[in-house]
Amino acid sequence: MRCAYAAWAAIYVCLTWTQPMVASASKRYDLLSYPRTRDTLVRLPFFGGGVTQLLRYLRPMEQAGKGRRSALRSALDENYVSYRGAQLWKLNFNGTRRPIDADNSADAQFNQFVEKFGVLSSSGYSNVPLILWRSVNVSGLATLPDLWMLNGSELYEATFESLQWLVPTDLRRFDFISPGSTYQINRRYRNDASVHRYYGYQLWKLHETRLVQPKLRAFIRHFGSEVWNVNQDGIDILVEHKNVEAAQQYMEKTAFSYNIMIDDIETAIDETYTEVSDIDAADILGANYSLPWLNREGSLLTWRRYHDQADIQQFLQNILETHSDLAEIIQIGITRNKRPLEVIRVSNGNPKNWAVFVDAGMQARDWLSPAALTYAISKLTWLWGQGRAEKSMRHIDWYFLPLANPDGYQYSRLTDRLWTKNRNYDSESGCYGVNLDRNFDYAWGQAGSTSNPCKNLYHGAKSFSEPETRAMRNFLLGMRDYLGAYVSFGGYGQAVTYPWGDADFLTPNQRELRHTARQAILNFRRLNHAEYSLGSSYRQKLARPGNAADWVQDRIEPQFVYNVFLKDQGRYGYLMPPQYIPESGEEAFEFIRTIAQQLQ
Repeated sequence: MRCAYAAWAAIYVCLTWTQPMVASASKRYDLLSYPRTRDTLVRLPFFGGGVTQLLRYLRPMEQAGKGRRSALRSALDENYVSYRGAQLWKLNFNGTRRPIDADNSADAQFNQFVEKFGVLSSSGYSNVPLILWRSVNVSGLATLPDLWMLNGSELYEATFESLQWLVPTDLRRFDFISPGSTYQINRRYRNDASVHRYYGYQLWKLHETRLVQPKLRAFIRHFGSEVWNVNQDGIDILVEHKNVEAAQQYMEKTAFSYNIMIDDIETAIDETYTEVSDIDAADILGANYSLPWLNREGSLLTWRRYHDQADIQQFLQNILETHSDLAEIIQIGITRNKRPLEVIRVSNGNPKNWAVFVDAGMQARDWLSPAALTYAISKLTWLWGQGRAEKSMRHIDWYFLPLANPDGYQYSRLTDRLWTKNRNYDSESGCYGVNLDRNFDYAWGQAGSTSNPCKNLYHGAKSFSEPETRAMRNFLLGMRDYLGAYVSFGGYGQAVTYPWGDADFLTPNQRELRHTARQAILNFRRLNHAEYSLGSSYRQKLARPGNAADWVQDRIEPQFVYNVFLKDQGRYGYLMPPQYIPESGEEAFEFIRTIAQQLQ
């Protein structure tokens, strides 16, 4: 006890003896002023307080309560900057606003606000800078009532452009603050634990089309997760990440050549959720986003990105409100998840018109065809409303079903990007989904489909077992007397096909089908130099039993029946980036225009 007292006394004497010596010395040697405060009580907090006070002196942050930490930090460190009372504001900058004059422009108002509030605050905190950010509206600003309409996107563009030279990657992908960035869109759509990921999966193109070869069939059986497409360039096969190395070793032992079209499927999936910016739009060949049918007032569709099922439904409602004299929405059925199957009818009301039925999106992972068809609908109705639509197109009753598989489409949007079936539940196997393009009655259940409910080509328990296919059947049979053409847009492969799809047979009107398809392909080539192939569905896509086009040809026999497989030929497959939407939309419009010209 005596030793402890002597130790404390020695410390005190040392400190008190040192004080006059260091008064004139540099501040960094002043032990008593180490806390950098003029508070005498804080200088010797341990004096007379024992070990507890000593610990408070050595580690003040751990001993202070939550409510006292800020005050204690300011007392201990004179360089500590307090942000008490400062506010974090979020400003929404609307890029679509047009300034009335130069003095009242968006940039002028923004500079005025920063000059007035950014440095000197009028709220009583003159020494605290005001932090500005953008995201949500600011209300109640009497000095600048139009502040919420400011355009601040240039601030971000300038920042990223100044850093672009540092790295070869496009830094705009990492602008996670922008609502249209990859991060924000993935955060909105793909942030759930149930999301199916495809890290390390690859898309291979094997330069071989003869599937009967034993070695090729063995490769698909052992290493291929799924055959995506067969075209004139070869076979597109999805390879799982765990099979990539073994598949490469197998290919080295064979004479087959191949290319890796997509190195990482998950990265390609992220690209399909992005939105085309103004800078990117200027670089896209043939894309003019200032076209009037791409900027419909009140419509949520922009054709700069892929939209949800609800946005497509709202677009149809907007068409109905804008062109009430031309358009009519018909609900032909309802899905298992209670989503409506809505057909929009565009017509001049002449009972002598031929009818043309056009659908898209029968395969859930095909996002391009619904976007392209809505583009064509928007262009047709706008030209019609302006009196600029061709006479041949105005003398047809158009029936458009932009989303034939809304349940599967929305599931693909939120959970599994490569989902292709609907969302029917099979209680025996515990698997979901039926391939709608294998569920029609003609040649149902034959080779080219499967009875395994867990496979993508599952044809269902029986023909027309699904509410989507039953709704299409009943509606098409109701117009059998005046149906002139049936067109189904899908992905992918850049091909125009006609029946039959179950076997290599010809239809009675095969000559007319081939002639019109060739004319459409020539129009595509003049439009954007796109190269499409043509032929029967069986020769172009192999066996497709139970598909909708064959059933329409067999039961109704209109003049024209086509499947149009849009872009591309395997570079992206079903994962087409959104910058291809306008180009594919123009191709969809060009095809239905060709049908209208050839229909007699």
